[in-house]
Amino acid sequence: MDDNISILQALYEPKWYSLRTKETESFLIILYFSPSLYGWKTQMDYAIGWNRINLSILGVWPEPSKTTLLWQITSASIFWTSTTVTFLFICAPQTTDLILNSPTLDEAIENLSINIPIAFALIKQIVLWYHGKALRLLLVEIVKDWTQTLREPERLTMLRNAKISRRISLICSTLAYVMVIAFISLQIYANIASASEVDLGGLLHPATFPYDTKKSPYFEITWIGQFIGTVLAGISYSCFDTFFAVFGMHLCGQLSVLQMNLKELAEIAKRDDTSFQNRLDFIVNRHNELYRFAIIVENCFNIILLGQTLISTAMFCLTGYRMITSMGSQEQTMPIIGIIFFILHVIYTMLHLYISCYVGETLLVEVSRYEVGLLLKGLRIFQPRAFQSTGIAFSAYDCEWYDLPPKKAMCLMIIICRARIAFQITAGKFSPLSLELFGAIIKTSAGYLSVLLAVKDGAAEE
Repeated sequence: MDDNISILQALYEPKWYSLRTKETESFLIILYFSPSLYGWKTQMDYAIGWNRINLSILGVWPEPSKTTLLWQITSASIFWTSTTVTFLFICAPQTTDLILNSPTLDEAIENLSINIPIAFALIKQIVLWYHGKALRLLLVEIVKDWTQTLREPERLTMLRNAKISRRISLICSTLAYVMVIAFISLQIYANIASASEVDLGGLLHPATFPYDTKKSPYFEITWIGQFIGTVLAGISYSCFDTFFAVFGMHLCGQLSVLQMNLKELAEIAKRDDTSFQNRLDFIVNRHNELYRFAIIVENCFNIILLGQTLISTAMFCLTGYRMITSMGSQEQTMPIIGIIFFILHVIYTMLHLYISCYVGETLLVEVSRYEVGLLLKGLRIFQPRAFQSTGIAFSAYDCEWYDLPPKKAMCLMIIICRARIAFQITAGKFSPLSLELFGAIIKTSAGYLSVLLAVKDGAAEE
């Protein structure tokens, strides 16, 4: 991409104004295409820019272009430093505190409600680093798709999906930073309110260390380490899901572009046999490329997505339990910032699960919104849903195949049979991600929460 921009700049520098008119026209043709290539780069950056920033902070950004040795060393140093800080100052001490100093159910739940998501965020960061080479291949494919010469409808389709992935990145990143600020503010408020208590030592997280955290400079070092680990965990938890959304939405956009090409196949066959064979060859090869793209995404993300479903269920129960018991406690009044944090925590956890299920649903299901033309009490009627990845088969059927010669129509039958295999992203190979799965998790989580509250009420009566 940088070479394309340099071509644009290099063409403008010579004394083109001294050339004859016909010679200048050749320059204009090259200049015409160079800005368009620059525009694709801008639009691609628009889609993945936030992910590049957040993943670079964690040292796990899989740069698709060639990198220097200094860049590789810097990224590796950032990754190992950030994971070490998070593990040594939060995960390990909190787990130790859970074992040694959490004898009651309330204390254990309070510990787990923070320890589990931070530990899971650390695992997400490690998984992104582990699959760095595969993710780099996916980014290279995205760059190649954006730099190809596209027609306006195809470009708009890709840009529409890029806008969706960008909105997801912005919302999740903003909510992550708000969550971190709310949590740190709540902990500082709690430490100030309980200044006479020395059990927590004024730290952000209740934890057990092999040294006295009340003494200086151990207290300052530990507090700063927990602060850095909290910020990094918030970013890691968020950007993993937004990065997955980028790949999923890009795949959906490419499937839509492929459907456009397939619908035009019959028209091309009427004009030229060679063009028909070339377009058919492109469609078959492109469909296989997208299938391999989906397989790589599945292999990189499916295990963590399974963990996401389990963690989201647990966090909905634990955080809901903490919020209900804290608000119902008569011993102390819950501060407003605490209520805000608990609400944000539940929204934050379930939103990330919803995003994963939404991307999986979008890949499985394309909602074709054909307005009937009647507006009845402000309600619009839409056409039923059709599979997105199997939409290739519907596109082959929608083209004017009945005007094709039998041999050419047989080629479409092969495409239809191949396209019946839907692209899907699963949670650990158990269940495809969909909004139906999200609804089932919400129902299950609510049931587990009621069981926890019943256990607490039974213990209180005894």
